Amino acid sequence: MIKLLFKYKYQIILIIIGILWVSFLNELMQIKHQNNICNDCDNYRESASYLYNNFKTHYFRPIGMAIITGVPYLFRATDATIYQLSLIINIMAWLGTALLLFNFLKKQLPINKALLWTLLFYSILSFVFINFQLLTESIFTFLMITVFYFLEKYYTKKSFHFLSLAVSILLFAMLIKPSVKFFAIIIFIYFGKTLLKNHRNKSILFIYLSLSLIAFQYVKMKNDYGNYTLSYIDSVTYYNYLGSKAFYYKTNHTLNQNTNKRAKFLAKFSYPEQRNIATKDLLSQINNNKFNLIKAYISDLSENTKTPNGSIETSKNLKNKDYYNTLKKCLSIISKYQNRFFTIVGFILALYYLFKSYKHEFLYSLISFYILYTITISGVSCSQGDRFHIVFFPFVIILFAKLYNEKINLFSKKHK
Repeated sequence: MIKLLFKYKYQIILIIIGILWVSFLNELMQIKHQNNICNDCDNYRESASYLYNNFKTHYFRPIGMAIITGVPYLFRATDATIYQLSLIINIMAWLGTALLLFNFLKKQLPINKALLWTLLFYSILSFVFINFQLLTESIFTFLMITVFYFLEKYYTKKSFHFLSLAVSILLFAMLIKPSVKFFAIIIFIYFGKTLLKNHRNKSILFIYLSLSLIAFQYVKMKNDYGNYTLSYIDSVTYYNYLGSKAFYYKTNHTLNQNTNKRAKFLAKFSYPEQRNIATKDLLSQINNNKFNLIKAYISDLSENTKTPNGSIETSKNLKNKDYYNTLKKCLSIISKYQNRFFTIVGFILALYYLFKSYKHEFLYSLISFYILYTITISGVSCSQGDRFHIVFFPFVIILFAKLYNEKINLFSKKHK
């Protein structure tokens, strides 16, 4: 037992530090008592209720998150239990991300430095606050770093078992965040030849399981709403955010979601009709309002890069602590600049490693592609703080550590 504890002492230290850190911030900022249920949070709760209570899909939220967080509904639990369970799952996913990040870093850095670099992940305030919301970011980030963990195992051990696990988790991640769909399809096609060669391998069952869940989502959406689709969220997001901002630019007005007439107009229609309206609007704006559409897209990218965490911004001093408002302002500023730092540095490093590592360390090209993909698609929406970007922040740390290691090795060779 003592030998086992000593073997995993760094991992145990990370878990203890993580729990202490989240507990400290929770107490200091009264996070758990905020009871600030955002619209998206209630959507995910509703999705879980649809699945477990009515065996029905949700119009916006695929079944992935519902499967994970909705289990208490099997035992007739209340909605409050779903939120309580999500906090536990989010913190476990957050700690799991830290452990897998440490696993990556210790291959690039001395183990003591790898521990310190992992603590940089803990310093990202947005993750701590978002753990207390019924949102997908913590779980999705854990799934994505698990994907790359198994891909790294596949490249080093040359075992199809690890590739199958990586691809199956990536496919399942589509049911958590539909925005990763095209990235997942590209990766699936890239490894398609290898997957076909190993179609008799027992490990292929992991992929079949994920594909079956995706097929269920599409077929059930057809039965429930009328279209074979993963979700209707993409159409509504475009129409209410990017499309609306471009429209209001054309009329010399500023988009305000509280008074967005387009959003109110779209809500009058059925979900299949909303998709058709959004598609026609996109084609119309490409033909007739192209400049403002591009301007709106750039504005969204800029906003998603510059803004702080929304949970910090909306938090309230429920216990009337003298320090609270000052600390809240400081944490908001820190989260804002963390977003800017990790997004800009991530973009630069991703461009650098996208082609640099292509022939020799393709894993880092894939990580770079994931970062660039996430930044690119985030321009479709706005007004969500840093939620779009934090899912790739751990991968920025991985690339940053790799660059640091390369420069240190180069410096050492020059001075031998």
